[in-house]
Amino acid sequence: MKQVCVLGNGQLGRMLRQAGEPLGIAVWPVGLDAEPEAVPFQQSVITAEIERWPETALTRELARHPAFVNRDVFPIIADRLTQKQLFDKLELPTAPWQLLASEAEWPEVFDKLGDLAIVKRRTGGYDGRGQWRLRAGDTAQLPQACYGDCIVEQGINFSGEVSLVGARGHNGETVFYPLTHNLHQDGILRTSVAFTHIHIEQQQQAEQMLSAIMHELGYVGVMAMECFVTPGGLLINELAPRVHNSGHWTQNGASIS
Repeated sequence: MKQVCVLGNGQLGRMLRQAGEPLGIAVWPVGLDAEPEAVPFQQSVITAEIERWPETALTRELARHPAFVNRDVFPIIADRLTQKQLFDKLELPTAPWQLLASEAEWPEVFDKLGDLAIVKRRTGGYDGRGQWRLRAGDTAQLPQACYGDCIVEQGINFSGEVSLVGARGHNGETVFYPLTHNLHQDGILRTSVAFTHIHIEQQQQAEQMLSAIMHELGYVGVMAMECFVTPGGLLINELAPRVHNSGHWTQNGASIS
């Protein structure tokens, strides 16, 4: 029987275990503080349900393991700076942005990005945490520790957010689900709606962008991409190198979970 170790034993790890059973794949969601000798990683393919993790005895062991799929991709995507640099390198549309290195940069930031600045921690921060919406009079609210550890983006006037879940095989073949429309409350994803009638142009643009990213990274497995819907097309908000909440509908709503 095939085995997969999943770094992280939260909701997604448990769902992966459930998904593996009918396929004859034993999935082991593993806590970050587990003792390495208790984890059967020597006989397993290794993946993760989270983008970044603290250094523990187990994560040190796994970080150098050749069976850790996408091992070298996680650091690129877990840091919003290198993630944005990847979009720019591939000439993919995203909100105008820059690194926020010091308070002295604020006049230049508002001059370049406009009235509303969205500050995001480079690492960590999700469900609305580690983010600030600032106008010129609000910058004193930002903790000093954020300078150098954050990027700042232009506030985008978008009409909605969609996400694309796709997968890429070792052979470079890619497959995609229909775009889902995401509804947030207090920065937390509450509902994802998958429509049977897809917006062809949006779907094609999203698939081309996520394909370019996965091919560039030599990625293997499932990746999710969140995008803002704007009159000029989709803008990439961020990536998740893993299964994603906006794909939960596939568990009972698609022929392949």
